[in-house]
Amino acid sequence: SSHILKFELPDYRNLPAYETFTTHLARSIGLPAVNIELHTLERQSYALIVRYDRVLDVQGEIQRLHQEDFCQALGYGHEKKYQDSGGPSFAQCYRLLQDTSSDPAIDTQHLLRWQIFNVLAGNSDGHAKNLSLLYLPNGETRLTPFYDLVCTRAIERIDYHLAFDVGGERNPGMITAAHWDTLAKQCDIRPRFLVNLVEDTANQLLENVVPTKESFETRFGAYPALQRIEKIVTKQCQRATRA
Repeated sequence: SSHILKFELPDYRNLPAYETFTTHLARSIGLPAVNIELHTLERQSYALIVRYDRVLDVQGEIQRLHQEDFCQALGYGHEKKYQDSGGPSFAQCYRLLQDTSSDPAIDTQHLLRWQIFNVLAGNSDGHAKNLSLLYLPNGETRLTPFYDLVCTRAIERIDYHLAFDVGGERNPGMITAAHWDTLAKQCDIRPRFLVNLVEDTANQLLENVVPTKESFETRFGAYPALQRIEKIVTKQCQRATRA
């Protein structure tokens, strides 16, 4: 198949809209993320996602590109996708990408911004199986576009603790510049570089969250539940720029 469909769930009616909006927000600040749109069929919403691991061959047939998620690449079982359950740390994922990417300078920066985005945009479910390596026909290995981006903090029943800790802290509301410093040292990068990246990302999100919400509602209709995400993002970004 060339697309993935994600439908509403009985306990998570807003999930397709939340994932679509959160992904559009990521794309608005330059993060490489999947193409996703919201659709409605017989009053039920669903997200339509373009698969990045599919290409057309010269005959016009769909071919699958090989990919490997970070649990597989690091030798962890699928049940250990969370750091807290014995899975890999963010620093392990960072080093894997450094060692395997055909363009590590670009891909590792995208990875750092992904983790920053998860903290600021309330995505507590950014785990190791949501990161993958894509093996391209030209022989290159690259970080895949980001997927499964959802502001889970807007859903009360989902644990708000982060899948990857930041300098030992999993509560996004408690993370400070000191925690980012620790993460930078774990990844062998300059702490000032990472703190600047956090501040830049926070400022970009503050500039883009309202326009992205307005664009979303222009295309897909009014969606009052998105106000929860807007408040979470704004609060987290304001904390980050004051830290």
